[in-house]
Amino acid sequence: MRKTIKIGFILLVLGLIMAMFGIANNGIQAVYWDSGFHVAHYQTKTYPLKQVKQITLATANNVTIRQGNTASIKVTANRKLPTITTKDGHVTIKSPTYDSETIGFMFNNTGSFADTTLITVPKGTTIERIDDRNQQSGNIHLQNITIKNVQLLADDNSVSLSNVDIQQSASFTADSLHLSQVTAPSLQTNGGTVTIANSQFTKGTSKLSLDDENAQLTNNTFKALQVHTSDGNLTLSNNQITDSLTASTADGNIHVTAPKTTGITAITGDGNLNIFGTTNQHRYQYNQHATPQYHLTTDDGNITVTES
Repeated sequence: MRKTIKIGFILLVLGLIMAMFGIANNGIQAVYWDSGFHVAHYQTKTYPLKQVKQITLATANNVTIRQGNTASIKVTANRKLPTITTKDGHVTIKSPTYDSETIGFMFNNTGSFADTTLITVPKGTTIERIDDRNQQSGNIHLQNITIKNVQLLADDNSVSLSNVDIQQSASFTADSLHLSQVTAPSLQTNGGTVTIANSQFTKGTSKLSLDDENAQLTNNTFKALQVHTSDGNLTLSNNQITDSLTASTADGNIHVTAPKTTGITAITGDGNLNIFGTTNQHRYQYNQHATPQYHLTTDDGNITVTES
């Protein structure tokens, strides 16, 4: 008990010292440890750009790339501004991650303490490529832009796209992926939670491979779709499939909303099937000569198909 009280007293004193240190430096500021206590002084800087052809991200900053009037980069950082290089329209943004060295009032580079980077591209610009070379730890948001190729493969962040036109290839690996009003020939994803709504992938086969997360796809158009999760639920509502849909989960449920003209093959190893109101166990086939065909499989879970 005495040892616990002593540790608690030490932590209390340490907290009071950090509070006094922050107040003495223009109010209660974020305090971090880096070979001594320091107060995080926020810096903001804007960089004008002549053109934007390609963007490479390797930063802990949360990055937004959106359409605007003029090309520019606006950066806000609490410790050190990222390194920005430009060459022939290729913009590269790099910064280290400080989370492991941060204590005090600011525990992570998140929320109101997050460093941010805003990249603005003029209307009518088509960006040739956006990639992160698997080095981006901050979240990424793309909005109202046109891109030829996107390859964002860092697997421990959140990626979101809204009203984005991708002309050639779209590949993602993220902790969570959110797409809304996105067009691309096809889509390739790995890992994390996937939410896709009101988007179109009409020229190739889209492949979604999840680890142990859920996928929710609503009001989308696919030429062909393959979606698999090792341990999660799949919800596919009112999607238009031109060719075929293959959906499988090792441990989870599948719920589909589709027209009754769709062909359905449903298989469960341990669960129940309900296909347009008809219940069965293990295997059920409906409208086998129709186009498109849905192939739904779960090793341990239920499959439900309702009419859209």
